[in-house]
Amino acid sequence: MYLTIYLYGRGKDIESHDMLRQGFTHVFLMTFNGKDEFNAFQTQPNHFEFTGVFSPVIENIVVLDFPYNLVKAPE
Repeated sequence: MYLTIYLYGRGKDIESHDMLRQGFTHVFLMTFNGKDEFNAFQTQPNHFEFTGVFSPVIENIVVLDFPYNLVKAPE
């Protein structure tokens, strides 16, 4: 299977109040082209490499796996 990460982004919170971010300061967001590609990613060497690099420096983490639904703003 050819794996496509539809969207990848990262960022650092620069404006939220401490009580809103609850100690979290950074985000990594990945969007896949369907559940099959998400499942395939779980066993990819790149996924294990990423985890190996970042896990030692992560103090606390929240992982959310959810379907992406685009919401269009009213015109």
